[in-house]
Amino acid sequence: MSKNLRIWTTLLSAALSILLLALLIPAITVEARSMDIVAVEIYAEVLPTGDLKVTEHRTIDFKGQFRGFEQTIDFAGIALYSQISISEGDYYYTHVEDFPTTLPGTYSVKVFGADYFAVDWSFTAYNEKRTFTLEYIARDAVIAHTDVAELYYKFIGDDWDTPTGMVKITLTLPGKTNAGELHAWGHGPYHGNTEIIDSQTISWTVSPLPAYTFFEGRVVFPLHLVPEAADFSGKEALPEILAEEKRWATQANIYRLAARYQPYYSLGIIVFMVFVLYQMWTKALNRKSAFKGKYYRQLPGTYPPEVAGYLWNKKKVRNEFLTAAILNLARQSYLRIEEINPGGKKNTSDFRLVRTLTNKTPLPIEKQVLDFIFTTVYQHYASNHEDSKEAAKSVAFTQVDAFARKNPTLFHSFYQTWRSTLSSLGGKQDFFARKPSLKWGCLLMLFMFILSFVALFLWGLYMLAIALFVTSVILIFASPKYGFTEYGADQLAKWKAFRRYLLHFSRLEKSTVPSLIVWEHYLVYAVVLGVAKQVIDQLSIVFPRFYQESTINQTSWSALRSTPNISMFKSIDNMTSSLNTTVSRASQSAFRAVAAASSASSSSSFSSRSGSSGGFSSGGGGGRGGGGGRAR
Repeated sequence: MSKNLRIWTTLLSAALSILLLALLIPAITVEARSMDIVAVEIYAEVLPTGDLKVTEHRTIDFKGQFRGFEQTIDFAGIALYSQISISEGDYYYTHVEDFPTTLPGTYSVKVFGADYFAVDWSFTAYNEKRTFTLEYIARDAVIAHTDVAELYYKFIGDDWDTPTGMVKITLTLPGKTNAGELHAWGHGPYHGNTEIIDSQTISWTVSPLPAYTFFEGRVVFPLHLVPEAADFSGKEALPEILAEEKRWATQANIYRLAARYQPYYSLGIIVFMVFVLYQMWTKALNRKSAFKGKYYRQLPGTYPPEVAGYLWNKKKVRNEFLTAAILNLARQSYLRIEEINPGGKKNTSDFRLVRTLTNKTPLPIEKQVLDFIFTTVYQHYASNHEDSKEAAKSVAFTQVDAFARKNPTLFHSFYQTWRSTLSSLGGKQDFFARKPSLKWGCLLMLFMFILSFVALFLWGLYMLAIALFVTSVILIFASPKYGFTEYGADQLAKWKAFRRYLLHFSRLEKSTVPSLIVWEHYLVYAVVLGVAKQVIDQLSIVFPRFYQESTINQTSWSALRSTPNISMFKSIDNMTSSLNTTVSRASQSAFRAVAAASSASSSSSFSSRSGSSGGFSSGGGGGRGGGGGRAR
């Protein structure tokens, strides 16, 4: 192991260790000292004066050492709280003036302006369950309207950072009501329940109550039950209250219905999205009019292999395309590929490109490659050549690799120009449509909007963010960025069938297998289709049986000028792999160097039914009271 590698390994190990400790320490701390609010039972009584007497039993399971508790209660429309006390069973804590308290068995109260007051009490608890009773009277909690009396009270506020296992609230009215005179609703998590037990008793339950979630009840009853009420609104309120609660209950029922059928809803979303994407891809690929055969036994087009690769890879240019371009130049006799030291060791074997004279005129994209190899790279190593005649020029693969490392800017400039030429040439073939799947893209955008709206309505901002993220990812990465013309779709389908033939030809009848010189042509295209090695492996199996073919000696690669045998095809494989490696290394070195230079220079609630039982509704939060609490 090198010194640098050991240093980086050590640093990485240290960083992972620190990260692991950072993750474990909070977990250990939480495990060592935590509390669970097991249950909260609240008994509330409406007094004839319109006051509300509350007795709250809170059972807490302490894990670790605790010394006290503080609970806050919001004023939220309550004029005054009085007769506050803390007890455990028959034992009542002693009131003291100091806040917070420090002596076990004592409690104190502090008022914070007109916002809230806090009750703090001290005790000693260690790995045990304790039940504390908080009692108080909320003055003028009931509002007397001209038609009805209303109690709208938040028994548990949304400032609690600890969930509660079970909550049960029982409310008793000062007297009995007649049928149709008592209405009750609950607001909080949707799985809560409201029940009118009898003509003067209402119960609210929920299990569990999540953290930071309020729990409130709303009751409307006859005015004569609170004859001494002092808080008058001076208006008729029952129609407005009923309409408001009905609206919230409807929203809650929709939510529950959606939650009940959520698996089907989710499945429907998936099915619809798959359908839209299928339509987009079908439109983009024009599959109905494309070639349908399993095999295509000849080249689908007469354009160069790099152009076929441009179609095959959907406009993406890969390093293998340059390899195929060089091999195609050799096939057309613009150059010759020779193996250097073919019998030597693996590490010393190399190939070279030798310029040949021909009357043919290369395409502009082919001329760019020839000029780069036999002008730019050759001149860099010209001092090593004794003969400067055009036909004698030669450049080794290793020299191309070394040139790119030493002159990354020159190689990068050539490569980018060549890529640009290829993109232009591929564009002229009319493979791709200009505006693919515009209609289906708009439909997916509409679907994203609908999904986001539903997520916001049913699950809130968090699910809205998730829905937007998921649909955006699908829109960006799953929808097609291109569309094929009729010609392009047909060509792509034929190239797929041709590639399938290249992979399976050794299993077919001898009469269907072309001559070796044809395979030299096919092999060039096999490079851009990613199956060159598989083709060469099959050639070594098929052609030793057919070495009598007279076309063998007509090939332009020196490796194919002898009788076909295993060694010959191994040389072809080595040559293709070596050229691929050379192009890949050269392009990577150039791009890294250019990038480095560029960088350096720029340096919730229940629903209910009036007069009966029901669940929580979607509205609420406007009740008096509230607050939170924490242990210390």
